[in-house]
Amino acid sequence: MPHRRPGWALANDHIVHSQLEASLCDFLSEAQVAHTHWPLNFNVPIAPKQWLLYIPSIVLDEAHKKDDRVILIEPVNSVQPGGGVRRLQGFRSKYAREYFVVVIARRALHRRISKDAYDAIFPEEDFEPLGEFLGKLRLQPPNPLTT
Repeated sequence: MPHRRPGWALANDHIVHSQLEASLCDFLSEAQVAHTHWPLNFNVPIAPKQWLLYIPSIVLDEAHKKDDRVILIEPVNSVQPGGGVRRLQGFRSKYAREYFVVVIARRALHRRISKDAYDAIFPEEDFEPLGEFLGKLRLQPPNPLTT
């Protein structure tokens, strides 16, 4: 997502750009889910002949995959232009086979975020459903065709 401020370091030395991202980082660290912030970047289509840079906020490690796809966690605070939903739609239109996009947003926004912008959506008010989702991934055996 576009970041307008430089961010700040948490106690675990992760640099974050929003309070929601900081809360997610703390939650993931407490759950012992290894992750990184902004290690990737992509040019994604948002309209014919129009591309924008998309930088995923949180990328989970290789041990946490869904259907052999790398999991990206993206906090979304707004459905207004510039809020990042169009970038997510463009990203998924191009990279859906390789990446599983998880959106974290206020419950009030869930119905307003286009379904083609994410693979899964969880509430920012309660990370427990996200934790349950991640816990189930740990229980899944690896796909023998990819190992």
